[in-house]
Amino acid sequence: MIQYKINLTKEELEKYLKGKEKIELDICDENDKIIEKKVISKNMKNKVVMRKRKRNDEEIEEERQEMKKLRKEDKVERFKNELELPIKDNKEILLEESAGMTQNEEIEDVKRLVEKYLDLGDMNSGIIQKYYYLGQRFERKVVEKKNQEKEKSDQTIRKELYDEMMKFLVEKEENDREKKDKRKALKEKIRGAVIIYELFIKIGQERINNVKETAVRTIIKLTTSQKN
Repeated sequence: MIQYKINLTKEELEKYLKGKEKIELDICDENDKIIEKKVISKNMKNKVVMRKRKRNDEEIEEERQEMKKLRKEDKVERFKNELELPIKDNKEILLEESAGMTQNEEIEDVKRLVEKYLDLGDMNSGIIQKYYYLGQRFERKVVEKKNQEKEKSDQTIRKELYDEMMKFLVEKEENDREKKDKRKALKEKIRGAVIIYELFIKIGQERINNVKETAVRTIIKLTTSQKN
């Protein structure tokens, strides 16, 4: 390694250390002809470190996303394995589906929708069935209203149905923010219930009893390709 010493004045050194000044070097041959110029900056090392750190951060984020993807794939694979188990007794589902289907009055239908929504609870055990029944009844109600009011879109009918359900969910003393949060929660769970209902309609309602470990949120978040 060829080494030369550069002597700076006190003022020049202070400016260099603060990053205010750069040092320009002329590399010459034996005839004093400049063959290359070099510029040295106090911040150059820091910039290199920052770029290196950025690359490291990107690598870490890439690894994190890959692990997240693998974990999700593991959950999907576990769900798939559960569905492929021998089908178990399904009397509970058949009884639930036939129960309470004789009520024809509009207000009673909405009340039963609310009851099923409130019955979802937080436990994962058996919760998929409850989501299925809620989604089933909600979609049937949408079809019923659509047949009665053909000029309305599905989106309008669903909005009106949410409005009707909210009448039974909102307390008088609740403020606008609380009502908004409650409506958001209602829509999210109803949408999740419809996703589960539509999925098990295609792969077999009887397979619900097979699912013991897969969480509801995992099923709801499945992509179209994963469902297929």
